[in-house]
Order: sequence, then structure tokens, then C-alpha cells
Amino acid sequence: MLSKFVSFQSSTDNRDKMLKMLQNWELLRSYMLLGIDNQQSEQKFLVYQHIYVCRRLLRLGKSLQTILNILQKQQIHHPKKHFHQIPHAVNEMSTYSVYMFYFFFHLIEGIMVIHQMGFFEKTFNHQLLKIISHSFWTLGLLTQLVFYLNRLRTNFRRESEMKQQIQNGISNQEFISQIKALTNERYQYGLLILRIIGDLTCAMQKAQIPEQILNTRFNRGLVALGGLMSSAIQIYLQAKREDKKENVCEV
Repeated sequence: MLSKFVSFQSSTDNRDKMLKMLQNWELLRSYMLLGIDNQQSEQKFLVYQHIYVCRRLLRLGKSLQTILNILQKQQIHHPKKHFHQIPHAVNEMSTYSVYMFYFFFHLIEGIMVIHQMGFFEKTFNHQLLKIISHSFWTLGLLTQLVFYLNRLRTNFRRESEMKQQIQNGISNQEFISQIKALTNERYQYGLLILRIIGDLTCAMQKAQIPEQILNTRFNRGLVALGGLMSSAIQIYLQAKREDKKENVCEV
């Protein structure tokens, strides 16, 4: 168990997922302490903000690599690389739409991090940049959500077609095997959809979308629960993949 944990956390991406869970846990604790111990609540919120800055610094290299990969269009053309593998044949337009939204998200986030480190003399409106970057993140998540919902619909249709094939002489063993595969696939899609919904609470909040549409803001507790759900699912899926010696990146 210890060796598996050491192996899991040796990846920068996996450490980022663990920090994401810790970050949102501190945000949830901050929300729970509101009205009970406001000073302690504020301290928890400061810890949350510090972890957020730390994660942005850790993701700086990843963001630049992602941008480089997108510009070189290696996601589709080099499927053998572990961070470019895509489960199932996908529509290129959907794939590139997601990556392009993330391209702008990572680009703006990278600019803000570098500016905060003092490399630019020009003054930037960080609040505006944060709204723009998280708007791109929201669009990317919504594109992913539509993609996985469509895959889920296709999965149910394939199962229905499989049941009709019983009359065409398919063996019971083969039928059960294929149904199990479809069920497992559906389970994976369900988790990925929940992960996206969790991330959407954070992305939409920082993009100020609830304020513009509903004239309100999500409270810290809702955002924290969304982040915790997303990070827990990410850690679970990645741990399962590493156990099976798989390394597949979601679209």
C-alpha cells in the first residue's frame, strides 16, 4: 500500500490532484466555521488561497507543455504517448474545441502567474483576467460534458442493439461479456460527468457566471464540495489506471 502511494504521488499531476483535494477541504472547513469562529474560518480561507497559488505554480510547466502540445497538434497524431491517449475514436472537432478552450485558459493563467512573479512591468487587471480564463475553463468543461453525455447515450443505444442480437444467435457468454463491458464503460462516463459538474461549480463561480445569470453567488460550501468531488474522482480514476498500468487522458 505504501509503495503504491509513493508511486502515485511521484507524478506532479497526481500531487496536484491531492493538493486540489486539500485545497477544497480547507475551503469547506472555512465555510463550516463561518458564524462559529470567524477568525479561524478566515485562517482556513487563507490556507485555501495559499494552496491555490501553490497549485498554479506547480501547473505552470504543465500549462506551457499543454500549450505546446496543442500548437503542435500532437494530441491526435501521437496517440502512443500516455498523455495524449484518448479513450475511443472521437470527433476531432469536439476534441480540438476542448483543447482550444483549455489553451486559452492555461495561457491566461500562465500570464498571471508569471506577472505575479515580477517578470512584467505592465500592470494587469488580474480580476478581469481571472474571469476571462475561467470563462474559457467553463466552456471547455461544458464541451466535455456534452461529449460524455453523447457517449453515454451511445452506450445505452449499443446495449439496446446488443439485446436485439440475442435473436441473431449470439452466445450467452459473449452477450454477458459485452454487457459487462458496456456497464463498466457507463460507470466510467458517469464518474467523469460528476467530475465535470464538480469542476463547473468552481469555474462558474470564478467566472462570475452565477452573478450575471442568477444575481447571486455560490457559497463556499457548494464550491468546496464540487472541488472535493472532482478531486476524489480524479484520484480514484488515476489510481485505478495505474493499478492496471494504464494512463489515459480524458477528452
